[in-house]
Amino acid sequence: MYNNKIAVEITEVSKRYGYLQALKSVSLRIKEGKFLVFSGHNGAGKTTLLKIIATHILPSSGTVKIFGKDAFKNGRETRRRIGLVTHESFLYDELSVRENLLFYAKLFSVEEEDFLDIIEFLGLKRWYNVPVKQLSHGLRKRADIVRALIHNPDLILLDEPFAGLDTKTCDVLVNYFKSQEGKGKTLLISSHSLEWSKKICDRGISLDKGKVVGEMSF
Repeated sequence: MYNNKIAVEITEVSKRYGYLQALKSVSLRIKEGKFLVFSGHNGAGKTTLLKIIATHILPSSGTVKIFGKDAFKNGRETRRRIGLVTHESFLYDELSVRENLLFYAKLFSVEEEDFLDIIEFLGLKRWYNVPVKQLSHGLRKRADIVRALIHNPDLILLDEPFAGLDTKTCDVLVNYFKSQEGKGKTLLISSHSLEWSKKICDRGISLDKGKVVGEMSF
């Protein structure tokens, strides 16, 4: 059903920060329903590419289409279909997990019962009413993932989701995203390590010095 539709189409995308060329004429077509990882060393361009797809930064040149529409001309509509998790948490320290999630739920007109299943799956029920500042790094990451998925996005973008996490939390995340296979979601991960990403993704794109240098199937 989803195999013939394109979720992300990137054409000749480049990004320059001053003298630094972060991306160099990257072109990719990613079908709906695919789980893909961008791999490469630090500085390869993975995070920059993910942020451009998320419409958080503009490319210096090239075009980006998300679900067939220009991502930047239709920015608001595009972002409503995207769930993004980055190194930076978007949760408020002084608020509880529940208060944070209810805040974001209101932005998307989502009811609390709509995301309680994810809370249960990611093992956050015990900490649901605990202030975010009291959570471990792993629990905070889980809560931030719920925040990103609260509006049931079609395109999920995860920047180094396994960095600094214990094995138990990594297993929880792998199990959750594997449970989403076949539901039409498209998942893009940026990671310098393939160990955990390979357990979720069916394909990988290797980046080096801002260029696509290879593809792999898992």
